[in-house]
Amino acid sequence: MEKLQTTFLNEEKEFSEKIKQLRERIYDHKPVVHHITNFVTMYQCARITAFLGAAPIMAFAQEETAQVTAKSDALVINTGTLNDEVIRSIPKSLEYANAHHIPVVLDPVGARLSAYRFDFIHGLLNSFHFDVIRCNGVELLGLHGQAIYGKGIDGASSSVEIPQAAAELARQYHCTVACTGPVDHISDGTRSVSLNRGCPQLPKLVGTGCMVNSLIASYLPVAQTSLDGAAAGILTMCLAGEAAAARLSRPDQLGTFETYLMDGISQLYTNE
Repeated sequence: MEKLQTTFLNEEKEFSEKIKQLRERIYDHKPVVHHITNFVTMYQCARITAFLGAAPIMAFAQEETAQVTAKSDALVINTGTLNDEVIRSIPKSLEYANAHHIPVVLDPVGARLSAYRFDFIHGLLNSFHFDVIRCNGVELLGLHGQAIYGKGIDGASSSVEIPQAAAELARQYHCTVACTGPVDHISDGTRSVSLNRGCPQLPKLVGTGCMVNSLIASYLPVAQTSLDGAAAGILTMCLAGEAAAARLSRPDQLGTFETYLMDGISQLYTNE
């Protein structure tokens, strides 16, 4: 197996300057992020994209989705709430994005929950290019072809380590794989970054993975590499989460935490 150049980021200062520079570029260029995403979390994704400084748009109808992608700077594909209309729309947007080098984030939500879902996701991966696959451990190991032990769509155990699986999947699909969890592992197949930041409230808040997709997609048009964009998006969420948790009077104030999280996104490394 290829030896990876690995960086373990324990301290905010090691990446903070890069995030500052990328945020300035986002404010200058205001990239438009087209979401074909989970119906459950659309509002959260729209808010977090706007609070970072980018411009969200949601369009699902197959009659317009490619035209909307044509007016966008990045595309998010999320398979959390698939239906036949969405399944017909997604390839149309991907065809345009790939032909015009618009960066794409794929979130293969619940890839192994059903044959309907897995067959569609597998078909996408073999037909289109994705700049970033953002997933959790269960989804990563499922796409990697491993037997998974666990429940639902979160948490996994397998004979294959997550960093190894991320690097191998990145090489297989020529992309960056960003696997979020207690430790976040990001790899482009050659370089790997591990992030050990965040707070206990983030995994309890529904939609954090979807929101991270939006952050990554906002960074991708202004980042030098997809690995930089993925790391910036994930670390932004972690640091904003830490800032939000520090403001709570009790750790179980999850509704308040979400409000503070959005404030943290808008305030991170800015004077605003």
